Amino acid sequence: MECLMFDQCTLSEVSISFTQFKFLAAITLILSVIYFSYNSKCVYLLDFICFRAPDTHRVPISSFIEHSEIMNENRERIEFQRKVMLKSGIGNETCLPLQIHQLPADQSSSSILNEVETVLFSVVQELLTKHNITPKSIDILITNCSLICPTPSLAAMIINKFGFRSNVMSFNLSGMGCSAGILSISLARDLLKVHKNSVALVLSMEAICSNFYQGKVKSMLLANCLFRMGGSAVLLSNRKCDKKIAKYELQHVVRTHLGSKTGSYKCIIQESDEEGYTGVSLSRTILQVAGEGLKTNMASLGSLVLPYSEQIGYGLSVAWKKIWAPSKKRGPRIPDFKKAFAHFCIHAGGKAVIDTIKEKLKLTDRDMEPSKMTLYRFGNTSSSSIWYSLCYLEAKGRVRKGDKVWQLAFGSGFKCNSAVWKCISKLKPDDSNAWSDRIHRYPVQVPEVTDH
Repeated sequence: MECLMFDQCTLSEVSISFTQFKFLAAITLILSVIYFSYNSKCVYLLDFICFRAPDTHRVPISSFIEHSEIMNENRERIEFQRKVMLKSGIGNETCLPLQIHQLPADQSSSSILNEVETVLFSVVQELLTKHNITPKSIDILITNCSLICPTPSLAAMIINKFGFRSNVMSFNLSGMGCSAGILSISLARDLLKVHKNSVALVLSMEAICSNFYQGKVKSMLLANCLFRMGGSAVLLSNRKCDKKIAKYELQHVVRTHLGSKTGSYKCIIQESDEEGYTGVSLSRTILQVAGEGLKTNMASLGSLVLPYSEQIGYGLSVAWKKIWAPSKKRGPRIPDFKKAFAHFCIHAGGKAVIDTIKEKLKLTDRDMEPSKMTLYRFGNTSSSSIWYSLCYLEAKGRVRKGDKVWQLAFGSGFKCNSAVWKCISKLKPDDSNAWSDRIHRYPVQVPEVTDH
């Protein structure tokens, strides 16, 4: 009898102990979730501004060709540029610095810096004024411009102009190509994960004056036809209090670099021709290299954003290709990224690049509309082009709270980089949007030009 009572008592104590253990485990789990949630290193995009040049900078295609003719350029060069521009997907509203409008073009150091000041001073001033931010509240400053690297740096130029405080963390990236905008976001994210309660300002642009090619090599003349004036200012924060006013939260950044392969490294390269003229050469293999970079980047990004059904389907298609059909030229099944993203901001590098991405990802005309219209109105603005595309989506009122946006950019090196943003607020119409003055005119039908 005593043994029975002892066993019952022991079982009761064990039951109570187990109940207490579950309670303590639940409390520990809840506290852990609260702790990690409170201490999570979220990066918020508060706002961004894209440069909108005055109409005095506008360069219609006819004016561009007329300018070449007045300068008594080689007839073959003029005809080549005319054909490229007609096929490029670029319209008649793109802009070039006033120094390029001159006859002959002014490519002096002072003109180059004047172009940089025109773009960057404008977007920084507009962003700070719009949100009533003092320059001394900026903790991190990152500038990127691929083709020029002056001394003092562009970052120092901004600090001097606006009076940033002496301990601001400043960085200047050069030579990083059209994907430098996402590289700058990546750098800002890493810094914001280390430095608590900080605000970062990221500035992206390309200097056209410095590399407007004056020679005859066709691979270098392509840059003259595609690149146009533009830039962006992006304000980021990791402060909890800024979440309620932020537009987006940064979800992922995926970087791919193919520079170890000589062919990829040289497909976009700045060099001098036989006559001593400097320009950026765009290789015929650029689409092939871009496709390889995209494939590698998608493989890494897909594991982060795609639903399991798409990941499993892709994995099975890869296995099938390697084991049962290695001799077939057709690659593995491309996952449906529309199941992960509501919107796509593809680098507006050129019509051929946009069409290739559309085909490879099986996207629709509406998916590619922001990039095509960006190319048509603003041209290839290099590292800032993905922000013009996002501007377009916002101006059209298409981005809703909870939507995810994929920014994809390509650049020299060769690089393919992705950034994923989640909209966390209800976006309102904004007069500071680069498209706000004429969004009602878009989309337009871009004429298809074929050889005769």
